[in-house]
Amino acid sequence: MLHRFTAASALGVLWFFLSFLPFFPAHAEEIIVTATAIDDTSTSSMTGKAPTAFSDIVEVRPLATGLIDTRDAIRKAVSVDLPVYGGAVPVPVSLRGTNYQQTLVMLDGVPLSSVSGDLVDLSLYTVPEIDRIEIIKGSNSAAYGGSAMGGVVNIVTRNPRPGNSLEFTSSLGTYGYSLYNLLLNTETGGAGFLLDVTRSRADNDYLYEREDGTTARRENNHTEHTSLLSKLWMDIDGWDTLFSGTLAAQELGSPGSEGSAGMLTPDDEVNTTRYSFMIDTVRELDPNRSLALKASRMSTRTCTSNFAFFTGDVRSRLTSDYFDATYSHGMGPLKLSPEVTVRRERLSSDDYGIHSRTVTSGVLHSTLDLDPVLFSLDLRHDYSTAFEGRWTWHGGAFWNVVPHLGLKANAGTGYREPTMGHLYSPSSWYTFISNPDLEPEKSFGWDIGPVVEFELFGLSASYFVTRYSDLIKMDSDLAAMNFTYVNVDRAYASGVETYAWVKPVEPVKLSLGYAFNQFRYGSGPFESKRIRLKPQDIFTLQADYLPVLYGRQVDIFASYQFREGVYTDDANTGKTGNRNIVDAGIACEITRFATAAFKISNILDDTSVEYEDRSEWGSFWYPVPGRTYRVSLQMRF
Repeated sequence: MLHRFTAASALGVLWFFLSFLPFFPAHAEEIIVTATAIDDTSTSSMTGKAPTAFSDIVEVRPLATGLIDTRDAIRKAVSVDLPVYGGAVPVPVSLRGTNYQQTLVMLDGVPLSSVSGDLVDLSLYTVPEIDRIEIIKGSNSAAYGGSAMGGVVNIVTRNPRPGNSLEFTSSLGTYGYSLYNLLLNTETGGAGFLLDVTRSRADNDYLYEREDGTTARRENNHTEHTSLLSKLWMDIDGWDTLFSGTLAAQELGSPGSEGSAGMLTPDDEVNTTRYSFMIDTVRELDPNRSLALKASRMSTRTCTSNFAFFTGDVRSRLTSDYFDATYSHGMGPLKLSPEVTVRRERLSSDDYGIHSRTVTSGVLHSTLDLDPVLFSLDLRHDYSTAFEGRWTWHGGAFWNVVPHLGLKANAGTGYREPTMGHLYSPSSWYTFISNPDLEPEKSFGWDIGPVVEFELFGLSASYFVTRYSDLIKMDSDLAAMNFTYVNVDRAYASGVETYAWVKPVEPVKLSLGYAFNQFRYGSGPFESKRIRLKPQDIFTLQADYLPVLYGRQVDIFASYQFREGVYTDDANTGKTGNRNIVDAGIACEITRFATAAFKISNILDDTSVEYEDRSEWGSFWYPVPGRTYRVSLQMRF
């Protein structure tokens, strides 16, 4: 085991002194969901690591449909399960019926999902600084590492681009919402610089109806957020290099939940500060060979003040150091890309104590292009200081059957280690019993489906099956007031995902998405029962009208989303109601230098609950906001 670690580390040190990152093209001027991968070779993009996988790309521009919230942008992709819990409550993101810990979330190709087991709070990342969001589906730990059992969500931030520009964006809305963003982009002397500063806040004090029919106002549900993104691009003696720095400071109220087991927390707050530094660099050694390096440090400090009255203030700090080096060598139709990654995470927490974990990985990516068929194969070995070694693999094929029609097929394995939350959860008014025999989760999945691309019509559809073993689940003993985590023998997910668009006439575009997901226990007392809190059906429909009126671009849109209610208990005896969400908005150029937008969300004022948990411990639920309004203005100089 030691020799594998030493060899990988030596190769990493050898490549550490090399450097990359090419310029990005200018972004699109609207929010677009596409079902095919973007041709992007930068190390910020993750689609190139799995060229045969089914992927959705959400290209983000803030004002095209009045969209400012990152979570709303991700919800445009029907393959993503991202519920609404209302206001300051963080929400989990997952793919293909999995839970959030089985979906890997990344920022510019650097993993955000951490060993602590806490969910990634997407509200830390604001739309004005985001270029696009890549969604890669399927059991693909071989290409991306642990936790990518259901897929990957990669947030790609904006990069410097040619020219000089200054943008100012302001947005106001209901529930005390406001956002102000300043973006500076400049190019001089062969170097590019970008500075993006965002300040936002919201009261989120909406009214909601309780189960007894009375009305209450959501208390302690405020958010305050300040973020800074800076990037410097330059050519250093033939190495395209990008230096990045981010800082985010956020304060969230902790509104608690409703119900018999719910806990209202009118005085609690969660304060988070996150900073990161990253260097990306690449050099083409010749037309067929390149060498790329990525190195980063991310530090997150969290203080939960007066949380859950019986514990008081709780503090934690998580530091993640990440290194990635990739050598690519093309030999005619064959391309080999060996890769080494090292990720070290250190957690110091009032809850979990002080722990660290390092995962060193060796990966071989390969593609064989025998036009009209493209084959890909990834083989990966991860050595963890906590759970030793794991092998994973992923293989895929894309067959261009005829012009405009292709067929994709993929199969691969995945795994996820128990988190520090699983292993070291604290004891307070209850008793936690540790389980030192807890095993990593494992998965095997495959998918197949067509891809159709015409000038006025496109379609992507896939059928998938993923089987899990050693699924980690909480087990409780109500009489003894204790709980522990155990491995469930088996579980399985299956379903169909489709996305289609058509332009019947110019300038009209219709988009439709549908996802049918089943995630069921394969053994144990609830065998064949659906795993709770996961919707089985999600459907979206959007119409865009993009005329040019009096020489000015106008974007009018209307969208509808259906989310089936979820089961609230393991026995599948109770279920939440279905949600029907209708949004509409308009954006138009006022002058060459100004664009205004207006958006109405949840026009039907649907306040059906998306999260409700019922168990032997009791029940609780999160209320959701009703109809909201937002107006935005962007000035460009």
